Amino acid sequence: DLLNVEVTTMSHRLGSARSVIALAGISFAVILRHATGFDLGGLLGGAPTQHAVDELTDRNFHNYLKEHPVSAILFYAPWCFYSQQVMPAWDLAAQKLEIHDPPIKLAKIDSSRYGSIGEEHEVHAYPTMKLFVDGAVFDYDQQGRGWQQIVKWVNKHLERDHVLKSAQDAETYLHDNELNVIGLFPDGYDSSNFVKATRHYEDVVFAEARGTDISKEVAEHLGKHAALTCETITIGTSSKNTKQSELPREGMHCQSDPRNPQRPEWTDKFESTVEGKMLTVRRSDRDAGWGQNVQIKCCDDEQKAQKEHPVFPVPSVVMFMPHDERHAVYDGDLTDMHALDRWISARRTPTVMRMDQDTVDRLFQNGGPENIPALFLVARQQGTAQEQTFREAALKLRGRVHACVSGMETQIERRTAEMAGIEEDADMVLTLVETHGGTAGATGQYHAARKFRLALEGLTADKILAFVKDYEDDRLKPWLKSEPEPSAEDIRTGGAVGVLVGSTFTNVAQDSEKDVLVDFYAPWCGHCRKFEPQYKILAKKLKHVKSLKIMKLDATRNEVEGMQIMGFPTIVLFVAGSSPKRQVFYQGSRQPDDMIAWLKQECGTKFDDRPPKKEEGEQPAESGLLDPDEEDL
Repeated sequence: DLLNVEVTTMSHRLGSARSVIALAGISFAVILRHATGFDLGGLLGGAPTQHAVDELTDRNFHNYLKEHPVSAILFYAPWCFYSQQVMPAWDLAAQKLEIHDPPIKLAKIDSSRYGSIGEEHEVHAYPTMKLFVDGAVFDYDQQGRGWQQIVKWVNKHLERDHVLKSAQDAETYLHDNELNVIGLFPDGYDSSNFVKATRHYEDVVFAEARGTDISKEVAEHLGKHAALTCETITIGTSSKNTKQSELPREGMHCQSDPRNPQRPEWTDKFESTVEGKMLTVRRSDRDAGWGQNVQIKCCDDEQKAQKEHPVFPVPSVVMFMPHDERHAVYDGDLTDMHALDRWISARRTPTVMRMDQDTVDRLFQNGGPENIPALFLVARQQGTAQEQTFREAALKLRGRVHACVSGMETQIERRTAEMAGIEEDADMVLTLVETHGGTAGATGQYHAARKFRLALEGLTADKILAFVKDYEDDRLKPWLKSEPEPSAEDIRTGGAVGVLVGSTFTNVAQDSEKDVLVDFYAPWCGHCRKFEPQYKILAKKLKHVKSLKIMKLDATRNEVEGMQIMGFPTIVLFVAGSSPKRQVFYQGSRQPDDMIAWLKQECGTKFDDRPPKKEEGEQPAESGLLDPDEEDL
């Protein structure tokens, strides 16, 4: 009623249907603010809202993460409608998580203004939410962006430790998951470091037994399980009531419950029978097929495992995995969380992997807090002498690198070959690739993920080991893909827009005395081709500004240290000042005059965009030829 009275009264006063709608929106905002505490002033053009969370900049971002190793960050752009929309929920989630034990900090940063921070954390859309947990980083993966979903997302990653009440609880986790880490702790044992480690991995399931008696009971059950050699058999979908699949060997026993995750709404029930090496799976709840990708767990002789099995001590940490030795007992210091993390990371993947989508996900999306690099051997042929040498070295490098072999046939393999930098006429390349960015050198300066190459002539396992050791000691120079450097003649006749390549980028862009604007483009990009004439006009208008360089770089044929370009065109200003220079990403209109106004605001060295007046009587030299820019236009 209050809203109707106010809108009606004001509509008679203003006599405009448009005013009625506008005032209704204002009244609704006022009522909503009193009812919920949300302020829509920012959306309706009023004064910006004062938010509850910390506002970060490029100067305090890294220190903030050091002071708050468990925190969530909102990367936003103030001009983005969806960023504005999520702000109230982010504020309310921050209030809720303040009472978490321990409290969880939420903060935000204008990633469109502090582009180097966005680039460092691979922010390519707004808003982007990331959870930082002791060095591990998790992207927001919930449906919806309400405060409830944000709190649920944080809790999902922080409350991953499951307490086992019985040996049967352990069997449930072992059945449903392939990567399991189980802690066995006696009465009064401090397992806090184990609990912290549980927060660092999305693809590993953690559980612990607390108390001497229950830990011994679970340890006995785990020992029997460890004696089994189990396989996950993929049955797939079926249009019929039964489906068969051949087992790898005879004497196996298969469970009836599917190993792949079951949705609550599914009613499917199955029955497994084995004859010799043939597994038959039948749907038992109805006479019909099934649409889910059924996976069945099959193990060897269970009676033998009851008699002969390993004994796991208490306290200890035991890991089960579907590859290599299949189970392992942690032999390090249980109070050293980082050592435990490294041990788990080393066993999450096989000693040597083949390149496929699952490998990509494990290496680059679920890397864990240790950020172990990947060592790729990309070859056109399999089973070479170099591959045998590579596998020999990989056994000694476990936990220090993820070793991976890749062909060049599938799309993922071809993309791997391109990333590794194999030349068109080459048969093989060995490249170490960082799976995440990091810091290096005495300054601790951040860098994007880098690549390093090892020559294959006279390859031995010892050379590979020495190569990895040189990387760990920061003695290697990153390998960058680059076109040939432009000649002096190319530069002289190239027009107002300068050309950069991979090998010249750092020297030019990091020149402390110059503001450097760079257009990272792709030759096949339609938006890039449309922008090129405008960019040339911009360069020509500002040709007289000696403190500013306007450059371009083909990001499909060149790589630059410290940057990972994900979209085209990407326009970045490297602001004059000491190296590493501040980077500002341009997001506005690509018209020359609009870009000039932005440059005058952001450049470290102020300039007058008006060209100097020519001296009286001064005549421009005429060559009879068109200016290179005019020819291109």
